[in-house]
This record gives sequence, C-alpha cells and structure tokens, in this order.
Amino acid sequence: MGRPLTERERDVLTFMIERAVPFADDRPVPAGSRERWRQSVPSTTAGRGCACGACPSIDLEDQHGQTPDGGDRIVLSAHHPKASLLLFIDEDRLSYLELAPHGDEVWDHFPPVAELSL
Repeated sequence: MGRPLTERERDVLTFMIERAVPFADDRPVPAGSRERWRQSVPSTTAGRGCACGACPSIDLEDQHGQTPDGGDRIVLSAHHPKASLLLFIDEDRLSYLELAPHGDEVWDHFPPVAELSL
C-alpha cells in the first residue's frame, strides 16, 4: 500500500483532473469522467516514486493499493514555467502524476497550483 498524498500532491492532482487539457490531439474528456476521477482522489494514495531522482512524479494507487497500467489511456497536461505536468489515466483510473522538468533543476515537490497554467 502507498502512503497518503501530501496536501500539495492532492491539490495538483485535483487541479489536473478538473482543469488540465487532453495531451496533444487526444479526444476531449467528458465532464462525467472528470467528476468520477475527482471523487476517487480521497481514496488515492502515492505509490512508487520516479527513480530519476530529479522529479516528484508518483504512481497513483487505488483503495486496493493497485496502479492500473496500460489499456485505454487518457493523458491530461498542464504547464509550469520550468516543467510540464502530466496526469495519466489508464482504464478510467488514475495511474501516474508526472512532473517533467525542462532543465536540470531537481524538484523535491510538485509546484503550487497557483503556478500552473494550461
């Protein structure tokens, strides 16, 4: 089982669910899907972190400690001046929250929601 999400992780995850846009040319996301994902946030935990050592990216685990992988995938994106953020949703379940730095800066935490844009 994973650990509880930090307040910042939960805020960024909620922002991504509610506001982030489909990546590249992905199809639009129905409002009902966003609401369903938002309702799953309280039972979502942080699983394994990224092994790169330069970002706070995390697997997202459901109430059973499982992270979906593959299948029908939706990717939502948002931006920070120094990084890109991606939320992966596999088989209609939250699976991975990624921060991809644009440079060599090491990130210990996700940025505040106030610094994110679409």
